[in-house]
Amino acid sequence: MSRCLHHNTLGCIAQCPGRCCLHLYFGNVGLRLLPHELGQWRTTVAGCCAHHALQTLDATERCLSLPGPVASQVFLFSLEELFLLHDLLVSAALLLEVETILARPVSR
Repeated sequence: MSRCLHHNTLGCIAQCPGRCCLHLYFGNVGLRLLPHELGQWRTTVAGCCAHHALQTLDATERCLSLPGPVASQVFLFSLEELFLLHDLLVSAALLLEVETILARPVSR
């Protein structure tokens, strides 16, 4: 059974039992991410959030897009949803980083 790392009103992000991948669920979409892809998504979403945060957009209008796994697919978001997706990605990355630090042997 997957272990939920973080959830919010948009969805959740979970780690598979074998720790080989992450499952990102947002809205009606689910993605399987490899560990190195979490950082890539986080960077992409953070850049999009930073770029659009200063614009005068309706925060609930789905007018922002992120590339999907294939060239002909995009994911549409409102600014509010994009910030919630960013929250999922950042929180999961922080929890995984803390787990890595705590799992290191203590050197004396």
